[in-house]
Amino acid sequence: MSPTQSKFETASAAQWHALVDKILKGAPIDCLNRQDEDSLLVKALYPVPPLSTAATAGSRLPIDPAAHVEFGWDICQPVDCGEATNICNHLILEALEDGVNSLWLTGLPQEDPSLLAARFDGVILPAVGVYLDSGNDAVAHMASFAALARDKGTCLSALRFGANIDPFAPDAAPDLLAAALGYLTGQDDGDIPHGLFSIGGWRWHNRGMTLVQELGYVLAGLVAVLRHAHQVGVDPEALLPRLSASLALPADMFDGIAKCRALRQCWGGIVDGLGLDPAHHRLQIQAIPSLRMYSTLDIEVNMLRGTTALLGGAVGGADQLSMLAHDCLSGDSAEGRRLARMTHHMLIEESGLAQSLDAAGGASFIESRTSEIASAAWAAFQAIEAEGGAAAVTETGGFARWAQQAAITRFARFAQGKLHLVGVNLQPENRRFTAALPRWQEVRRPAGAVEMIRLAAADAPPRLLVLQGEGETTMQMAEIRKFLSIGQMAPVLMRLADADAAAITAARPDHVILLGCDMAAFGAAVKEALAPLDAAGRVVDAEAMMADQMPLDLLAAFAQVTLDAYRTGAA
Repeated sequence: MSPTQSKFETASAAQWHALVDKILKGAPIDCLNRQDEDSLLVKALYPVPPLSTAATAGSRLPIDPAAHVEFGWDICQPVDCGEATNICNHLILEALEDGVNSLWLTGLPQEDPSLLAARFDGVILPAVGVYLDSGNDAVAHMASFAALARDKGTCLSALRFGANIDPFAPDAAPDLLAAALGYLTGQDDGDIPHGLFSIGGWRWHNRGMTLVQELGYVLAGLVAVLRHAHQVGVDPEALLPRLSASLALPADMFDGIAKCRALRQCWGGIVDGLGLDPAHHRLQIQAIPSLRMYSTLDIEVNMLRGTTALLGGAVGGADQLSMLAHDCLSGDSAEGRRLARMTHHMLIEESGLAQSLDAAGGASFIESRTSEIASAAWAAFQAIEAEGGAAAVTETGGFARWAQQAAITRFARFAQGKLHLVGVNLQPENRRFTAALPRWQEVRRPAGAVEMIRLAAADAPPRLLVLQGEGETTMQMAEIRKFLSIGQMAPVLMRLADADAAAITAARPDHVILLGCDMAAFGAAVKEALAPLDAAGRVVDAEAMMADQMPLDLLAAFAQVTLDAYRTGAA
């Protein structure tokens, strides 16, 4: 008997409810519940779930449970191959020296195998996993890597290599699926990689998709690949091991856990529908922290966001995890890349998170949340199938509309102060920051709007004048300063007794905020001085402003920028 068992008796569900009732003092338990972006109810208390059957439990384990327990997940770190060949080689070796198992190659240009070999100088390819992020160039890159493998006396199928082709990605070419299937059916087995297709939910997540939409997209994409492959004579059972998926991990660790588990549960349903055993055809899942939650403001907070997200993927049983540098948006540093790599080792070696399989299994909240997400994702998948499948929805722009509308809804909540980001609109830090790189501009990040406002305010600081009445307004003034600090703006305070036409003219305000007073409180000369600003809509009542939850649009007006791109889901 463990020490806790000898000291604490097991609490029943009735005892938990009695304790909650006591704390709430008569308020209904439902007041603790909330709805997520997909309108799923997240409850505070869940009933104890039934125990999973052996078959169900087997289908939601990692692909190789024994290796997972012994070594942990596959550490697959991004490497920017858009740099010069020698720099790219340095980045690759830098990652491998820190114990990275696999390389996630981004920005790889098309080149002949001799140049490709220079990038991998000093690398023992069979010992290192290589995964592409090359989009429409993936088929050409496969051919180049196949040639490189032959030059090294081996073949592509003998390497841990993944082309990661997603025919339905945001910028995928219409003929990408046909080209990939043509490669699959037209090449010798030695030139066909083990990993061929990877349906990238992470990319659509960063474009705006909700959790359920992302999972629905992944399921529909996987089924579409199987369907089109079957039409050209490829046996689905033979193709299953060549399929994988990527998921975005949110800062909410519990949602990250449930998300990974829900995908495995739904994938088990697809495999079962093919008449195969889900426990023997598990899906390889690459899990990556959400990029849309990152910010260039107070970038150290990105360390916390990324680590918490990675924790969700680790407990959720992802086969492959990738950690982004906390400063990746503005150009990752050597320190940022190393910290990202070391986070894996801390979770594996010091926390021992890989030593338990399905560590969250049996927890009432996790089991219930997993089940509800899986049911909603399956419904989203069925809706896509009803419209003709992933290929048809891609052709009509359906996935793009999903992502855009979700981004619009999310930004509206953020602009109204209902969605908080630490260091951005909650506890903002007034320090300098570097704008995001152009290659990340397609990521729909709510924080991007605040970054734009702060840049504009830094270039041309708005002159803000607060005219304060005689009453007690200390608390309101603190709220105003807190709100303006989001945009790194500082107001000038003038009391009503000191407000005359000369003082206001000398202050040369761009905007005036009336605190504890209104225009009727001023004399004719002051009204005349304020008239041009009032006519231009630049005199704001503080009480009305705070009643409107201090919308971000007001800060944008102060900085003379427009948030239309964010409001319409274009950014």
